[in-house]
Amino acid sequence: MMRIAHLSGVLAVAGLLGGCATMTKEQCLEANATSWEHIGYVDGGNGHDPDGRLAMHRDACKEVRVIPDRNSYMVGWKQGVVTYCTAEKAYEVGRSGQSGNSRLCPPEIRGYFEDNVSLGRRIYDLRMELSSLESEIDGYESTLRDKKLSPEMRRDLHSKIRNRDAEASHLRMLLREAESEPLIRF
Repeated sequence: MMRIAHLSGVLAVAGLLGGCATMTKEQCLEANATSWEHIGYVDGGNGHDPDGRLAMHRDACKEVRVIPDRNSYMVGWKQGVVTYCTAEKAYEVGRSGQSGNSRLCPPEIRGYFEDNVSLGRRIYDLRMELSSLESEIDGYESTLRDKKLSPEMRRDLHSKIRNRDAEASHLRMLLREAESEPLIRF
């Protein structure tokens, strides 16, 4: 069972590992002095493939002659991946614009995981599309401030703004609907 109490340094190391592909020399030495189990837990919880991630750690730590403890790492990774393969995490992954790594999840829940990623991804895509439309509208409004625009160009810009406003309104409705969709429970 994973130790509950970890040195604060290990927690800091693990936090840094969430988005990094390698470790610093200091992180390698600290992990070697404490436990690879927590690093495995964090990597599993972030949906990293254990073999690939462990190879990266091994490569990052070879300069200081630290070899990751695969057994400890895998104990932690197996516990961490359980937190990754949840409806909430899948949804969070999709909302961040990522596709996730469903193959790490047990076969019986992979489809549910993918469905929740898709639900979150729909929200991400709608937000991106809405943001793009709002930027386009801002550009038109900025152009309208030009005192030298002809009346015809002003009418054209006002028409474009009305059309984009209608599209944005529709996207906001779709976004509200998508955000109200319940997660698919495993």
